Amino acid sequence: MSFKPFLAYSASAGSGKTFALSVRYISLLFMGESPSAILAATFTNKAAAEMRQRVVDSLRGLADKNNEAFTDAICVQTELSREELLRKQPEVLARFLASSSYIVTLDSFFSSILRSASLEIGLEPDFVTKEQGEDALEKHFLEEVQAQGVLSNLVKLAMDIEDKRFMKIFDLMQNFYKVDPLLPKQEEGTLALARQEEACESLRVKMIKALSDAGAPARCMKQFDTTSIKELFGKSLFEKETLGEHTWFKKVANDEIEGLYAFLKKELAHWSKVKEAIVLDNLFKIYDYYKNATIMSAKISGVLTFDDLTYFTYRLLHESLSKEFLYFKIDSKFKHILLDEFQDTSTLQFLLLKPLIDEIFSGYGQSEFKSFFYVGDTKQSLYRFRGGVEELFDKVAQNYGVEILPMDTNYRSSRNVVEQVNRWFETTMEGYTAQKSRPGASEGYVEVLESEVLIEDAVTHAKKLLQMGVDIDEIAFLVHTNKDGQSLQEACEHEGIHTLLKTSSSLKNMPKIAALVAMCEYLFFGEKIDAQAMMLKVGKTLEEVDVSWFSAFMSPLQVTDRLVREFGYFDEDMNILKLLEFASAFSDIPTFVEEFKSSSIAVASNSVHGAKIMTVHGSKGLEFEYVILLDKLTRKNSDKSALIYHYNDNLYIDKILYRTKGRENFDEAYAQIMEERKASAIKDSKNVLYVALTRAVEGLIVIRKPKDSVFDEIGMQTMCIGTLKVHEISSREAFTKHEDTSVVISNYGTQEVNSADEEEEKDYEAILFGTALHYTLEMLGSFDEKSLELAILSLKNRYGQQLTDPSMAQIENRIRNLIDHQAFQQILDGAKVRKEQSLSFEGELKQIDLLLEYEDHCVVIDYKSSKKYALKHENQVRYYQKAIANITGKRTEGMILYLLEEEIEIKNLN
Repeated sequence: MSFKPFLAYSASAGSGKTFALSVRYISLLFMGESPSAILAATFTNKAAAEMRQRVVDSLRGLADKNNEAFTDAICVQTELSREELLRKQPEVLARFLASSSYIVTLDSFFSSILRSASLEIGLEPDFVTKEQGEDALEKHFLEEVQAQGVLSNLVKLAMDIEDKRFMKIFDLMQNFYKVDPLLPKQEEGTLALARQEEACESLRVKMIKALSDAGAPARCMKQFDTTSIKELFGKSLFEKETLGEHTWFKKVANDEIEGLYAFLKKELAHWSKVKEAIVLDNLFKIYDYYKNATIMSAKISGVLTFDDLTYFTYRLLHESLSKEFLYFKIDSKFKHILLDEFQDTSTLQFLLLKPLIDEIFSGYGQSEFKSFFYVGDTKQSLYRFRGGVEELFDKVAQNYGVEILPMDTNYRSSRNVVEQVNRWFETTMEGYTAQKSRPGASEGYVEVLESEVLIEDAVTHAKKLLQMGVDIDEIAFLVHTNKDGQSLQEACEHEGIHTLLKTSSSLKNMPKIAALVAMCEYLFFGEKIDAQAMMLKVGKTLEEVDVSWFSAFMSPLQVTDRLVREFGYFDEDMNILKLLEFASAFSDIPTFVEEFKSSSIAVASNSVHGAKIMTVHGSKGLEFEYVILLDKLTRKNSDKSALIYHYNDNLYIDKILYRTKGRENFDEAYAQIMEERKASAIKDSKNVLYVALTRAVEGLIVIRKPKDSVFDEIGMQTMCIGTLKVHEISSREAFTKHEDTSVVISNYGTQEVNSADEEEEKDYEAILFGTALHYTLEMLGSFDEKSLELAILSLKNRYGQQLTDPSMAQIENRIRNLIDHQAFQQILDGAKVRKEQSLSFEGELKQIDLLLEYEDHCVVIDYKSSKKYALKHENQVRYYQKAIANITGKRTEGMILYLLEEEIEIKNLN
C-alpha cells in the first residue's frame, strides 16, 4: 500500500502544505475511516475553517478537470482507481457531512477535553476562553501580592542585587505560568549571600597584597580594585584558566598568586550559584501567590486565558483521579492524528498529545489500522517566545521512527523570487534545501536597495507599482514591529495611498460601528455624551429621537437591530451584519459593550481596500502579488532575559539559570547553554527573514539600511533581477480617499502625529517617555499621593525594562508637581472626571487625556511633556473643544497641561 502510516512532510514555503494535509485526510475517508476517528489539529480558527472547507470542496469536486492533481494524489495514497474514487464519492461525502469531524485548533481540542471533566478540578464546564487585557491581570496580581505583604520583599531583593530586570515581576510570573507543569521543583536550603561575599572579598584583598609583594605594576592591582563582588565577577580577566595567561600578569604570576586566583574563581562561581538560588527562591515564593490568584480568578469568573486552558488541561490529564480513564476515552476515539504547523507546537502541547501518539504506535502491527502524520517547516518557526520548539520536528521523528519527506517545489512564487531566496539562504542557513520553481512559473521581479529613509522610499515604490497598474489590494508592506507599521501608515495616508494596518482593521475602530455601540451604552446608562456620535452620523439631536421603545431588559441584538432599522443605518454595510452577529452572543448590554471594547473583530472584506501593512509574524501563511519589505526601523533587540530555561531530553525544564554577566567564565555548563541559546536566536532571526522573503508571488522589493541591517545575517546586497510588468490601470482609484477612513493615532496617549512640515526623524526615547508619562497618569485612581504610589508601581512593572531610572524618577517628580499644583486642584473641584475619554466626531476616532464635566460647562485637558510642536498641540485641543461642545451642547474650555521638568504650566485656550 502506498499509504505510509507514519509520515512527516518538511514543507518549504509555498510548497502545498494544505494540499498534502487535505489529501491525507480525504484518503483516510476513502479507506473507510470515520471522520470521528481522525484528529486533524492546526493552530488558528482560520486555518481549521479553511481545511474543513477544503475537504468539502474537494470531495464535491473530485471529478472537476481543474482538480486532477488532487484526485490523482488520492489515487496514489489509496491505490484506488479514479473510477473507484468517483463511484465511492457520494457515500464518502454523505458520511463526512453526517458525522462529527475533528478538524480543530489545538486550543479547542484541549478545551473540549477540559470541559468534559472540568468539575474534577473545581471548574464549571460552561467556562469561556479568551485573552484578557494585561492591565486587568497585572492589577489583580499586584493587589494580591500587596494584600499578602510580599511585594516589598521582592522589590527589596531587586534593589539588593541591583537588577532592574526584576522590576517587570508581572512578566516573569506570566512566563512561569505558561510552563508551570514543566518547572523543576525548587530545593530548599540555607542561603547566605553575605557570608559568601565576605569569602570572595577576603580573597580579593589577599590577591592585591600578593601582587603588591610580587612587585606587580599598579595596573595589575587595579584589576582587583573593585567596589562590589558583582563588579569583580564581571571582569574579563577571569576568561582565562590561569592568571599568567594574561600578558600583564605573566611576569608576576607565581605559585601563591595562581593559587589565590584559582580559589577566587572557585568562590566567585559559588557566589553566583548562591545568588541564583536566592533569586529563584524569592521568585517562586511570589509565584505561588500569582498562581493561586490566577487559578482562583479563572474558577470564579469562568473566563480562561489560553495559558489557563493549557494549565488546567495538563492538570486534569496528568494529576486528576480519573486521568487514565480520560486518556482511555480519547485514545479509543482517535485512530489517526494529523498535525499542522508542527514546528510551532509548544513543549506543553506536545506532552498533552504524547499519550495519544504513544497509543497509536503501541498498537502498530495489530489488526487495527492507525496512523500519525505531521507537516511543517522549521525554517518558518517564529514562536519560540510563545513556547514553540522547532527542534521537536526532528526529535519526534527520531523517537518514533517517522520518515520525513521534503516538499521542495514552490507553487507560490515567481522564478526570480524562488531563485533569489535560494541564493540568500543556501550558504547561511544550516540544512537548507534549495526550492524548485513550479513548471510554467513567471519570471518575476526582485530588487534590493539601500536607503537612509526607509518609509519614504517604501511609499515611492508603492506609487511606482500603482502607476504601472498594479491593483492596490495586491500590494503588501511587511514591517518588523507594529510601531513601524503605524509610522508607515501615516506616511502612506499623507501621500493619499489607502492602507490597511492589520492592528487597526478591527470593527471597534470603525467610527460608524463604534457610534452604534456607544448609542447602546447611552440607552442603558444614560450618559448623553455616548449618544452624540451616532446623532451626528444620522443628522439628528437627542431631543428629536424617540427612544421610549427601549427597555433595559432587551438583548443587545434586539437593541442594535432596532437602532439600525430606526435610523436607516444599514446602507448595505456588511460590517453592521458582523456587529449583529457579535451582539447575538450576549444577553445583556453592559457585557456586550465591555466585550466589544476589547474585541478584535475583522472588518468585512468587501468594505475596505488598500495596501496591507502587517508585521512579518502576522504575514505567516499568507501570500501577496507584490511585497515591499522594510528593514527594522529601530535597533535590533538584545536578549535581556533575566532567567534562562534549559530543557532535558524528556522536554521538561531541568534548570532555571539566573543570567549574570561573566558567569560563562566560571561555569562550563552555563557557557554551553548560553552558546546554544545564542545559536537558537540566530536561527530564529533567519526564520523571520525566510518567512518575510517568501510571501511574494510576482514581485519582491526589499529596502534595507546601509548599516546594522537585519538582512546582514544572510549577506544581502543591493541587486535587481527581472522586470516589473505593466498592468492595465485598475478601475479602483488608488489615490482617492475613502469616505470612512479610520484615523490611526500612533504613540497611543501622546497624540503626536507628524504633519508635512515635521518630517524629521522621530525621537523614540522622547515618545517612550511621553507614552509612559500618559500611562502613569491614566493609572492614577485620583490626583493624590496615595494613588501616585500605586501608579508608579504600575509604571515600573510596565516600563521598568525600557526606561532608565532617571526617566522614571522624572515621571514621578512631574506628576507629584501636578498633584501639588494648587491651581490644578482648584480646576478639579466639583468636576466629574473622565480619563482617556474616547469619542467619535466627524467620522474620526479620538482620545482625550482628561475630560472634566461640570453642570454648565466642560473642560478638555491634554497632557504634554514638552512644548515642542506647541502650535500643533493648540490646534489639537481646539478640535477637541469643538467636538465636546457639539456633542454635549455645553460651553467647552480647552487647556494644555505642560508637565515640564521644573514646573507645571497651564495653557488656557479660551
